[in-house]
Amino acid sequence: MVIGRWVCRVSLNICSDLEEVFSYPLKLSHSCLETKEKKRRGGGGGGKEGSKKSVVEAKLVGLMDVLGLIRIRVRRGINLAVRDTLSSDPYCVVSCANQKVKTKVVRGNCNPVWNEELTIYIKDFDSPIVLSVYDKDTFTVDDSMGSAQIDIEPLIKCLKMGLQSLPDGTKVERVHPTKENCLAEESAVVWNKGKMTQDMILRLNDVECGQVQVQIEWIEIPGCKGLKV
Repeated sequence: MVIGRWVCRVSLNICSDLEEVFSYPLKLSHSCLETKEKKRRGGGGGGKEGSKKSVVEAKLVGLMDVLGLIRIRVRRGINLAVRDTLSSDPYCVVSCANQKVKTKVVRGNCNPVWNEELTIYIKDFDSPIVLSVYDKDTFTVDDSMGSAQIDIEPLIKCLKMGLQSLPDGTKVERVHPTKENCLAEESAVVWNKGKMTQDMILRLNDVECGQVQVQIEWIEIPGCKGLKV
């Protein structure tokens, strides 16, 4: 069943599956409302199937005020700190409000290549997006290897300009490293193949060394508020 499939996807990883969930907002919302109405009347929607539908409904209600998604491509780590004898087993965690998603662990490498896409939803632009790096340990708590805040404001500002007919490769804005951001070098917001992205190398704080290369992209979701707020 369609509802059963979506329950499974949402329950396993709501952040990474939001694009698919919201591509059918009316269909899912309608099904959830029918389930709620059946329960109120005391007919149908009970048992295990009713419970599954209630999970979907609860998830959707909690996401009604979502503005959109941020896709974060975690490329690689550069000269990360040593936390084991000679190296580290690093992985990245991206957190925002009550969301937390992470990459795989790369064993024994202080210059790891992840090349993974992590997706989080955005309800407001005031909640900080933090990327943290940890060293995976087996018998003890994972060691911190620094963190950096991902500033999406320049990307959002460029998107709100409504630029749709630029040549591929156009650099819409250049962002310079400052004390207020975590950029290790100049970063550019670029229009290419119908989308706006920003590549950046983040300087990790609260650690002796280390940088992480990422790319961010805004994803519009049908049925959400979007950037027109």
